[in-house]
This record gives sequence, structure tokens and C-alpha cells, in this order.
Amino acid sequence: MSQKSLFVFLLFSYALTAQNCVESITCSDDTVSVVLSDGTIYNWGKNDYGQLGIGTVTSEDSPILFSTQSDWNILTYGRLHSAGLKNNGTIWTWGNNDLGQLGNGTNTTSNAPTQLGNENNWTAISAGNLHSIALKDDGTLWGWGNNQANELLDFSIYPATFTTPVQISTDTDWDKIYAGYFRTFGIKNDGTLWGKGNNSYGSVGTTMQGFINEFTQVGSDSDWVKVSGARSQHTLALKSNGSLWAWGNNENGRLGDGTITNRPIPTQIGNSQWKDIAAGNYHSLGIKTDGTLWHWGSYGWIEGQLLIPNNFSPVQVGTDTDWKSIAAGYSISFAIKEDNTLWGWGFNTLGWLGNGSTVSTANPVLIIDCINLSIPNFENNAISIYPNPTENHLNWSGNITEGSSYEIINTIGQKVITGTIDLNKKEINIATIPTGMYVLIIQTKDGNLYQQKFLKK
Repeated sequence: MSQKSLFVFLLFSYALTAQNCVESITCSDDTVSVVLSDGTIYNWGKNDYGQLGIGTVTSEDSPILFSTQSDWNILTYGRLHSAGLKNNGTIWTWGNNDLGQLGNGTNTTSNAPTQLGNENNWTAISAGNLHSIALKDDGTLWGWGNNQANELLDFSIYPATFTTPVQISTDTDWDKIYAGYFRTFGIKNDGTLWGKGNNSYGSVGTTMQGFINEFTQVGSDSDWVKVSGARSQHTLALKSNGSLWAWGNNENGRLGDGTITNRPIPTQIGNSQWKDIAAGNYHSLGIKTDGTLWHWGSYGWIEGQLLIPNNFSPVQVGTDTDWKSIAAGYSISFAIKEDNTLWGWGFNTLGWLGNGSTVSTANPVLIIDCINLSIPNFENNAISIYPNPTENHLNWSGNITEGSSYEIINTIGQKVITGTIDLNKKEINIATIPTGMYVLIIQTKDGNLYQQKFLKK
């Protein structure tokens, strides 16, 4: 392809995308993943077992590219392992595998996604503390990893761990699944909620003591729609009427019922105006139908001091009314607004908020803004770039004056390279930036802006 035809193609295809924003977020204790509107996925956080899936064991305090493919349907993160479901029905796992959490028949850790078996009839997956569960298209429920708390099968009969998927229920009417902290939940087609595993503090939602070895119905209602509590000893759940229910460990007031008393059975929190929930380790989040954001429990710690005192009941975060979805980690919180910007707050000494800082905050701060990917003034855009895709160097040609500056930004708006144009060289070294999609922006001394999108191999 000639430089001219490449230039025309880039302008045409690039102009179709106005903005790149955050569509969804998932997190565990201290591993975070976001999906952007262009289908790219960025991860950050703790990575000592390769749970970020980026091919290294180096932790990241800023978003780093995980995938440019738009074929991921579900991404889920456990304590130190991760899993994903692709649109073709295959499951992929990565991270720690000492208890068979990856389900691939080994105990070998992997720092990049590897396919679990050869089956392509999976429809849902959820990673818990040390185990994972998955749903097939025939409505059967399967699991692998740790079983010492009966989170998979009866530990008195079956092994303590499973390194490959094993069917954990004979029922064929499972609809939604949630792997928790040494426990497992599922919602059936009829809307009933069932749980098993470690019932310490009543976190399974029943007055039965110890480890629950068979799926036990939580309450008697049949209108449950969502459960949250992957890495905590408390559980939150939503009903179809918008009511919020909580049970389990109530240290720090994380249940939100105004007390610190543990609750072994579901207890309603507030009114019936909730649309999203997220349970962190010591805190909880909720969004009401009016778009307001609420927080209760612990905000996190800074050098042994609370950011703010514990809240035993939901307290509104700010005054904004445009919050859309939420995610909660160990002591970090995230929320997406209706404009698809991502905000975060909480304990940040290790940089897990992903904003390149180590400053903790009790108030939401902008983590990822929408980036405008359209090219203004097409008829005046007088540069072309090549090769594209490229690996180490980016060449440019066009009528650019001496002293023009340039910057390269990634798809979440972060500057990764800046410099001054060298008219004699007309080449930019990009060898140090990760694989992914980028935008080259050149600004001339008289204020003209030129942009081109390119792919780093």
C-alpha cells in the first residue's frame, strides 16, 4: 500500500470513532481490568503470579494493555488467579495455580491466558478466592481449584482440590453464578438463590454452622438478580424490585444496617431504589436508581489511620447523580459515570488506583477520561505515517515546520512519549512502548494540530 493510500485509509477509518471511553470495570483485591469502547482491555495492579495476564510478573500502577481483541465476553479475577470467557464459548485462565485454580490439569502458574480444555460450550465464569466456577449451555454448574471449605463438593468425600473442571451440582437450571470467599452462589432460572461453602459469620446466608456441603437455598424468595462478595466475608445481593440485602461479617459496618452485628440471613438495607452493588473486603458500594453513589463500611487506611471513620449505614459519596456502575477491591473503589469516565478512590499507597500516583484519597478522582479519537480538519491534515502497523520506529512525511512538538498517547489518554520534531530524521523511536493502539499528535509552532492513529506490534 502506498503512503498516500494508507493516509486516506487512516483518515476514513479513524474518523468513524469519535471517543474511546470505559465501558466496564472488574476488580478483585488489587487487580483491576477495564474494557474500552474500542474493545481493547487494560489491566493494572498486583501481578506477582501473572494474574494480570500480560506475560510478566511485574506489578503495574498504571493501565497496561492486556488485549486488542474484542472477543472477550467475561473477565473475572480471584485472589491471585484470573479467568475469561470468549465469545466462542472457550474459557481461558492465568495466574496462580498451586491449588488447581487454572483448571488445566496442572499446578503450574501461568502469566498469560491459556485455554482450559477444548470445550466451547461455556456460557459464564466466576473466579473466587481460590476456586473458580463455570456454567455450560445445558445449565450445568462446574468448578475447580480449592475444595477445603466445600465450595465445590463435599470435602469429607471428595478431594481437597480439583485441577480440572468437575460438576458440582446435578441440577440443570442454573442461570447466574458467583464464586466468593471460600463459598459459591448461584441463581436458578426461577430466581431462587442458593449457596454453599464456608458459612463463618453467616456469609452463605443460612443459620447452619460450619462448612455447607450441599447447595442450600438462601431465604425463600424467587426474585434475586445479582450477588456480590467475591473476596469478602460478607455478601450483598439485589432483587428485581431494586431492594438491597446483606448478610455475613459486619465488622466495620460493611453490611450497612446501622450496626456491627453479624447477620446469618439476608437483611434489607435501605429502601428499594438500588440498581448496582459491589462488596469490597471491608466496605460496600451501591448506586441508587437516581444515579447517586453510596458507600458504607471502611474507606481504607493510610499508615494505620482511617481515611475517614467507618460508616455503619450507607453514606452518599459527593452530590453527583450520573453514576452508572461500580467495582470494589480490597480497600479501593471504582465507579463509572454516564459519560463513561472512570473514577477511583481509597487506599493507594501501592498505586492500585491506576492513576500513576501513590496518594490515597477518600473522594473519587478521575482515573480514565474519554479520549477524542477523531481527526479535525481532514482537508488540512498534511501528514502521513508509515509503516503501520509498526514495531520499533514510526516514520512521518508532510509539511511540518521546524520546532513542532509531538506526543504519543494511548487509547486511555495517557501520554507515553513526547518530543520535538527532527526535520532531518523524520523518525520517532517507539520501541519502548507496549503493544497496542496509539495516536500521534503533532502541534506546529503556529498552533496547527495533526493526528494519526497507529498500531504498535
